[in-house]
Amino acid sequence: MAPQDSTESLLAKAQTLIDQVQRDLDTSDDRLRSQGLDPQKVRSTLQDQLTPQTRDEAQAAFEADMAAVDQEVGEERARASFAAPVKSSGGARRPRSMI
Repeated sequence: MAPQDSTESLLAKAQTLIDQVQRDLDTSDDRLRSQGLDPQKVRSTLQDQLTPQTRDEAQAAFEADMAAVDQEVGEERARASFAAPVKSSGGARRPRSMI
């Protein structure tokens, strides 16, 4: 039961982080617009300023993070496959009375 709970909690935490990042992106867009800037133009300008070396470093760090996530997911699946199955019954049944 614990591996399934930890998997579900891990997925819930990941979804929470994704939602937080999306809110932060929306907030940054609003901030840029309030200053009279176009968020898309700002992003393209900043991306043009990245050097190939910086872009390669960022890509390598991203790929390393994704590999670590894939490994962790694989390990969690392996643990879950060896875990004892959860019984669906609510406990021992009451004995029937014989006639």
